[in-house]
Amino acid sequence: MSTLSARVAPARILVWPAIGLSFVLVLAGAGIIAPAAPLLAVLALAAVLAAPMRVTALAVLAVSLIADNPGERPMSGLWRSPVAGIGDLLYLNLHAHTHIEALRFSLLELLVSLLVVIVLVRKMSKDPLDDPDGQGVLPNPLKMAFVVFFLAIVGLEVLGLARGGDFRNSLWQLRQLFWLPALGLLFGHAFRSSRARTALLRTLMVAAAARASLGIYFYFARVRPGALQVDYVTTHSDSILAVVAMLIAVAAFVERRTLGHLLLNLGLQPLLILGLVVNNRRIALVALAAGIATLLLIGPAALRRGLARSLIVILPLAGLYVAAGWNSHAAVFGPVHTLRSISSSEDDSTKTRDIENFNLIQTLKEHPLLGSGFGHEYHEQVQGDRVDQFFAQYRYIAHNSVLWLLSLSGWIGFSLVWTVFLVMAFVARLAYSRARALPDRVTAFGALAAVLCFVIQAWGDMGLQSWMGTLTLTSLTGAAGALFTAQNQEETLA
Repeated sequence: MSTLSARVAPARILVWPAIGLSFVLVLAGAGIIAPAAPLLAVLALAAVLAAPMRVTALAVLAVSLIADNPGERPMSGLWRSPVAGIGDLLYLNLHAHTHIEALRFSLLELLVSLLVVIVLVRKMSKDPLDDPDGQGVLPNPLKMAFVVFFLAIVGLEVLGLARGGDFRNSLWQLRQLFWLPALGLLFGHAFRSSRARTALLRTLMVAAAARASLGIYFYFARVRPGALQVDYVTTHSDSILAVVAMLIAVAAFVERRTLGHLLLNLGLQPLLILGLVVNNRRIALVALAAGIATLLLIGPAALRRGLARSLIVILPLAGLYVAAGWNSHAAVFGPVHTLRSISSSEDDSTKTRDIENFNLIQTLKEHPLLGSGFGHEYHEQVQGDRVDQFFAQYRYIAHNSVLWLLSLSGWIGFSLVWTVFLVMAFVARLAYSRARALPDRVTAFGALAAVLCFVIQAWGDMGLQSWMGTLTLTSLTGAAGALFTAQNQEETLA
């Protein structure tokens, strides 16, 4: 047996045990076999050390996306779903489980750290298990953007502490941002083949369907029978995952119009649309519209020609529909009501956001170039609705994450941080234009859609503090970055 075969064979043997142990750990998180969790954790670690990264990274991603994040109060805090225990295990700091005060980090962060270390060790040792062809992982522009992003985040943390910022609250502010480059590196290494990218796309759609199903059940089985008043059912972050999954399914059909892709959309889209409706997040519709517009703009030429012909008929009818329903309360004009609520400044929520945005802009004026750094509150020159009796720390993180980051980092710091999203979009667009295989084209478009959805959610509602958004974004952009690197190397060899 060759050296390569000898090294790969044990890992292949351990693929299914790794998956099985991940399932067992899920049961442990649900409290079903909790006493055996420490031993199973050791066994799972042994499997992770030997299994291909595409298996372990995909397992961590899938469980993290499907599980409830307790920090976001899923189901409006009124119902613990079957995956709530798994979410507690993953997302709560380990000191909550072990009562060791020093463990102020979550199991998810520990797993990501472990997997990144494995990636770096295998890369430096040129381990054929994960690097059989010696290809690079991420393109240089994306790697440099990650480096600049990370240094900017660390620099803003040091600046904030030097100016008297609160350390504990600063960690809360930058937690997901801190892990973004590491996740991009991890997923870029894990999803570097078309096979792995296909598995990623399927995982994202399955996770979105699972999350939507939980929300739909909660709404029709708990909210409506009990006449409960809720603002949302799953979480705010579910909007990103659901819309990205919808756009992935649409892109698959647009790229290859087969019966299988048609059935995929017929089965998935109604479920996800209903999930969005009961979740009641208007920003999701904005993200969906932006994603569809992007697909129409960069998609196949035949799609654009068909759209141009269709618009001749659709636009006049759509205009009449909107005009007729703008001031109507009839149920048939529900989409118009949603459109009007998005553009309206009459409701209390919009007025509160306007006041908050004004305060963020005024805070920026105090330190316009570098900002105050992390660990500081924004200053309320105009007092909106009082929420400090429910949430005393609300001034540390604003709803509009973009203006909030700008107010803390200033124009220079913001530019250094925000560059990574521009580079992600640029790399995904180029990868899409050069891709030929279906999984590659859909992955590249999915990465572009994920950037759009993430940024829109950041503008609309605390998107920069979303684990689900960060995981969705980095998994697709990491995969698109690996694809772009492979494309460059193929062109060089040609």
